[in-house]
Amino acid sequence: MTQTIIRPAHQRDSQDISRLCDQLGYPSTPEDVARRLGQMQGFDHNALFVAEVDGRVAGWIHVIAFTLPEMDFHTEIGGLVVDEAHRSLGVGRLLVEHAEAWARAQGCREILVHANVIRSRAHKFYEQSGYENIKTQFTFRKPI
Repeated sequence: MTQTIIRPAHQRDSQDISRLCDQLGYPSTPEDVARRLGQMQGFDHNALFVAEVDGRVAGWIHVIAFTLPEMDFHTEIGGLVVDEAHRSLGVGRLLVEHAEAWARAQGCREILVHANVIRSRAHKFYEQSGYENIKTQFTFRKPI
């Protein structure tokens, strides 16, 4: 029988989170992930949750709550990935539901997510989860 548990991520999850970052298309070593987890601990309104399926990390979701000059206090999903072997089995849905509950507990009334234009499967997942596509945009990067 498969059991899925959603819980806060820990440093000991760095190896599994790293593996999932690779699947998401963002190669990261376990050391990179451990360092980033340490950095994230110092920020309020920021959380990383993992889904454990039968004792093994099968996905993660990162959420951030903040205010912008043009927007009230809200939450954004910073990242979501489910292991290829566990996709379409409800793990992503459980992670999103947990993130939404976390956002409500922070006092947020809205949650946003950005999805790469090439991730059509993710677009369908979010639409089926009740999310509405409200904008198309470009992302720019500049090393500093």
